[in-house]
Amino acid sequence: MKRITLTAAGVCAVALLPAVAPSIAAANRTGSAVSIRVEGMSRTLLPETGLSPRSSEIDKDGKPTDTCVGDTAAVALEDGTHGHWTAGTYSSGLGYPVIGIEKESYPFTSDYYWSLWIDDKPATTGICGATLKAGDSVLFFPQCSQESAASCPQGLFDPAVLRVSGPSRAREGKNVKVKVSSLANLTGAPSPGAGVKLTFGKRSVKTNAAGVAQVRFAKAGKYKIVATAPNSIRAELTVQVSG
Repeated sequence: MKRITLTAAGVCAVALLPAVAPSIAAANRTGSAVSIRVEGMSRTLLPETGLSPRSSEIDKDGKPTDTCVGDTAAVALEDGTHGHWTAGTYSSGLGYPVIGIEKESYPFTSDYYWSLWIDDKPATTGICGATLKAGDSVLFFPQCSQESAASCPQGLFDPAVLRVSGPSRAREGKNVKVKVSSLANLTGAPSPGAGVKLTFGKRSVKTNAAGVAQVRFAKAGKYKIVATAPNSIRAELTVQVSG
């Protein structure tokens, strides 16, 4: 057995339970939906998806006593992935640990575990105890356990989480301002995302020291801006460009 990993914020990140394009997350905070996003090791497994908050029972092992009840992160994960996630053994204190999401799996014997964030900061409970409210954003991503930090091939020990903000609509040939924040792994504290690569279509630019870049779209269409940086969890922003 590799671990039980505690973050400084006191969360048993998803080894025991085992960011959402921020523009959507901001809109959600004034609406009724919650959102969920899942980032895998090398790609986005579930783009930011809006869901209607609902109370439900989640029973992944078929035992009536092993049930998550309420409007929780477990319900968001179940609904967002259409049930395509794997749970570990249920615990009365911790609920279900997350082992796999879609086809990406990190059992307790691996070097990684699934980290859970709620509203741009590490969660302080497991998925069954994380009760959601309207406007909340849920993020899952893999990171290295402390015991395996020295040998992590992907370097994902305490990775920062990128957050992208900008307009959801733009005009072709016109510059739009895109801002990137880098959220500290243990606290979610933001700092400018300097030198972050923004890729859209076949083009890319890098943010300046303030985490800002000017982006111009040559043609009308729907674009996905993907933000990446070393030792950081990627983020995306979708922009509809008109002529």
